[in-house]
Amino acid sequence: MRRPRLSGPVRGPARYSGRLLAVLLGTSLVLGAPAAAAEAPPDAVARVNGRPILRRDFEAAVQLQFRGRRAGRDGLGDLNAVREQVLERLIESELLYQKASKADASVPEDQIEAEFKKLRDGFSSASEFAGVLKETGVTESELKAQLRRTLIVTRFVDREVLAGLEVKDEEIRRYYDQNPAEMVRADAVPLKQIMVRVPPSASPAARAAARQKIEAILKEVRAGEDFATLARRHSEGPEASSGGDAGLLIKGKGPPAIERVAFSLEPGTVSDIIESRLGLHIIKVGPRRPGGPIPFEDAREGIRARLMARGREARIRDYVGRLKEQAKVERSLPAAS
Repeated sequence: MRRPRLSGPVRGPARYSGRLLAVLLGTSLVLGAPAAAAEAPPDAVARVNGRPILRRDFEAAVQLQFRGRRAGRDGLGDLNAVREQVLERLIESELLYQKASKADASVPEDQIEAEFKKLRDGFSSASEFAGVLKETGVTESELKAQLRRTLIVTRFVDREVLAGLEVKDEEIRRYYDQNPAEMVRADAVPLKQIMVRVPPSASPAARAAARQKIEAILKEVRAGEDFATLARRHSEGPEASSGGDAGLLIKGKGPPAIERVAFSLEPGTVSDIIESRLGLHIIKVGPRRPGGPIPFEDAREGIRARLMARGREARIRDYVGRLKEQAKVERSLPAAS
């Protein structure tokens, strides 16, 4: 069963750019760049044990980090802080890759292709995925090379760094008892949607065409066609590939226009056309989940996952810290201006 989402149903491109960013930050895109290329040194922002982190890879990661953030929100100080953070992530990831590649540098091609497909399918369309790659200057072959490196690092970390990590039942119970404010949930409703995108800059003709398209889809829904099938066929939302399933819509966390309708519908019923800042929507809701205290049994696995994530982060941070102490790291990143 797919784990319910904790926020509203409309997922913008930044969510999937974040996945791509995580891959790009997993390790730098340079594969086997020799340290001894003295006569033609690459344009690097850092060197890790003599291996360069190229400026183009660094700038691509920074660009994705800022993609989707509101204009005017970030000043020069914020930009420089993010650039420093991105560089440190790339340095740490390069250290992990160097260590991991000595232990095991082979990954079956079918695994790489499967990961590439999963990443690509997370975007609302093939054109959006291609657009993000073009925007950041990363080719599909480079991305696959990066995925290979990420898989090598992931397998090494799971085997050598995180082996034996577990969360005991008494730790879960203690967390539950000591954090009562977190053990309360708001009303929520399972939601599916079909969306036709209408950009804010769309012309009247484009808006009319979008309205005509979604009215035709609604007519099919009203005629008894399967909602999930229509979502896969027609929706332009990111959850189209999962039959329009957007997970749980948490009251107070979703887009107001959609939330107002979702919490007024009877389970199993379908809405009329709803207009939001992203476009036009048709939604279908399931049985409402009432708010209130979360029973321990319902909270157990979520707490376990949270404590496991904390344990993973702490182990990896400690391990990378030891690698840094033993490494030769040269930074040459100028401040943004």
